[in-house]
Amino acid sequence: MGKLKYTALFLVLLIFGCAGLQTEKGKMALFDRTSRAYGRAIRWGQYEEAFAHKKLSDQNDKLPDFEDYRQIRVTAYKVKKTIVGESYSKVLRIVDIQYYRMSNVIVKNLEHRQKWEYNEEEDRWYLLSELPDFE
Repeated sequence: MGKLKYTALFLVLLIFGCAGLQTEKGKMALFDRTSRAYGRAIRWGQYEEAFAHKKLSDQNDKLPDFEDYRQIRVTAYKVKKTIVGESYSKVLRIVDIQYYRMSNVIVKNLEHRQKWEYNEEEDRWYLLSELPDFE
């Protein structure tokens, strides 16, 4: 009878442990989809769509100058590094972006540091940092 209790306890712990891994795996799969959509939006000049990933605070958040962003053409968007927090709820992603302005076709490089945070209640990842600051 004692072995049965220990076996049952072991199975319960195993099931809950696997459920926790599934939750983390699900969060990271969602992050992958979200960050890819954000990267595509930046790459193709859809800055309004990219801005939709941003978490707005109650402070004086204002819309970026999308007209100025329309003068930017991104030629390359490459993820350099992704650092995941212990709880799988925060991510720092470093991206290299090559771009040029339509008025000046000199290609420039930009390192964009993205801070992302998972919102448990909404089951959604939010960008905490600003859109890239193209000079």
